[in-house]
Order: sequence, then C-alpha cells, then structure tokens
Amino acid sequence: MKIVHISDLHFGEELVRSKVEKAIKQINEIEPDLVVVTGDLSCWGIHSELREAYEALEKLKSDYFVVPGNHDARNNGIEFFELYFGERKKIYKDSEVVIIGVDSTQPDIDDGYIGFEQRRWIEENFRKDRINVLALHHHIVPIPDTGRERNVLIDAGEVVEMLINLGFALVLAGHRHMPYSIRLMRTHIIHAGSLGSFKILGMPDHNYNVIELSEDYVSLKLKFVDYGEIDVGRYQIKTEAPESVAIYRKVGRPKRVLFVSKDGDARVQMAEALFNKLSPYNMLAEGAGVDEVSEEDKVAREVLNEIGVEMIWRKKKIDERDLKNFDYVVEFDELGLGETWKIEVPKSREDYRRVREEIRRKVNELISQLIAM
Repeated sequence: MKIVHISDLHFGEELVRSKVEKAIKQINEIEPDLVVVTGDLSCWGIHSELREAYEALEKLKSDYFVVPGNHDARNNGIEFFELYFGERKKIYKDSEVVIIGVDSTQPDIDDGYIGFEQRRWIEENFRKDRINVLALHHHIVPIPDTGRERNVLIDAGEVVEMLINLGFALVLAGHRHMPYSIRLMRTHIIHAGSLGSFKILGMPDHNYNVIELSEDYVSLKLKFVDYGEIDVGRYQIKTEAPESVAIYRKVGRPKRVLFVSKDGDARVQMAEALFNKLSPYNMLAEGAGVDEVSEEDKVAREVLNEIGVEMIWRKKKIDERDLKNFDYVVEFDELGLGETWKIEVPKSREDYRRVREEIRRKVNELISQLIAM
C-alpha cells in the first residue's frame, strides 16, 4: 500500500498557495492508494479557510483521510471540519491495513489530548490480522530542533503504552512543521512537515511523506515540493511488544484478594487483617464465608494486637458470582474456589499464635507473588 502523508496546510493567512497546488499535482502523479492529512487545514478554524482546504483536496484523484488539528478547533471550526471532512475520528480498512484516525484537539487550546474514551475506541478497532496505523495531529514524543517543547499530548504516556502493547506498526502525525521519524520500541512514529504554511522549520522547502507498506516492511521518502526527494529509510515491521513493557503495568495495577472459608472463621479474619497491614497500598484483602458467617473472633483480635495489627471484621457472605471481582482467592477449606492454605482452625491461645505466624509467613509470600502478577 502506498500512502502520501501531508499535514499543516494552514489555509488562511499563513498559506503559500503555490506550494499546495503544485504538491497536489505531484501527488496525483504518484498515484497513492490513500492520502492521509494529519490536521491544521486552517489557521483560525473559520468557514472560508476550511472551504478552501476542502476545494483543494477535492482535486486529489486518490481517496483522502483527514483528522483535525488544533487550528481547526479554534472558534467553531470543528463544525465546519465535520461539514467538509466528516467525523473527527474515523477508520480506513482494506485487506492488509487498518488506519485509525483520532481527534487530538481541544476547543481553542493548542494542547493535545486523546482521553480514555478515544483510547478505548482505538483498542476496540485494532485488528491483529492487519497492519495497524494511528493518525492524529499532535506529536506523542518531542521533536528535535523545533524550539521550546510545547503541546505534546497531555496523555502521551498512556498513548505510548497503548501503542506498544497493542502492536501498532505506525503513527502518523504533524503539528510541529518538522518532518521527523523515530522508532519507539516496535512502533514507527512518522511526522510530516508543513505542506502549506510559510512557517517551515529546519527544512529547505515545503514537504510531505511518501510511505510504502508491505507485510514486513515500511519504506519512507521525504518529498520536497521543489527540491526532489530523499530516502529516509526502510524499516522492518515487527509489532510484538517486549515483555518489559508490560511489567511496569503489572506491578502497579490494583490487586484485590479474597480470603474465604466455610464460615469466615478466625483464620480468614487474621489473614485479612495481616494482609492489609503488610501489603502495599495498591492491594486490598477481604475476608468472607460461604455459609453462615462467624462473628468477630476475640482471641484472634487479641493475638493480632500483640504484634501491633488491628483487626476489624465485617461479616460477609460470598458466592461464586462474586469471585470475578477478585484477582486472587485463598481458601482455608477445600471449597474449589482458589488456592488452599492447609491451616487448621485454632483452639487454644497457643494455637492462635502459631496460626498467626503461619498466616503471616504465607501472606508475605503471597504479596511477593502478587507484585509480579
């Protein structure tokens, strides 16, 4: 698949019209399968600017795919963007490629933001059987030689993690008027410079990208409107996420543990209190019974107080439907609900102390195990 990637046309006061007109003729000669436009078609989001941008892009012989930029979100520009270019987030699919376009803009603010809802939408539309490409306006990593860094996505960290974990092959973006490409783990991030604005940074001429995708490789050329082109490189597409990426998320995510016996006896009550005393703050334990649940065991509370652990017991009955709410289940009777800790119900005070120490040892082992889960 051949893609021409253009960005930052800036119809309005910044426009160098002759460059855009010449580039459109060149793109028609290239005959791409698709033209991807990553935002800032206008300067101020006003009707006449977006209308002119639409009329210019309609001269393309190829299909084109447009997402908005921060300048398009000024004033009521998004309304006119939708009039001429359709929805702000969209999808292109063929038998080999999926291009997911998102709206990284906020009304009258230059900062970019994807947000939880769009990230979830991206995840829902990712296809494991195809090459996946994300198109947006704002950059997710800083671009060298563009002055003081501004307007990286507010949620860039979350977006980067999502891209790598899912296995996106490419990201196409614009915004900084500087062409640039970098590989982030297994994802290739490609930025287009400005095709239309007089504000071209660090480059001899207005420019755009020509990208060729095959099953295993992406080839990138930087095309200047008046000064030829250069081969940037040919890169292997390999989208499997390294295990190291997932480790940090596993360590930090909240984990919920259930301790359970037939009647929520002293073993469960002590296990709940010890776990919540010893575990880090991203973990929480609950104790419960599956039949008639016991009252607070006073001896259990007293032997825990001896080691500075407060026990607060709330009677709770649980059934198998509740198990989905827990990351780990420990049972003290063989109930078939989770891992079994073979510890007898204590009878004498010395039994309680022995059981306390055995549970404390096993709780510490469980915490170490859960941290790595």
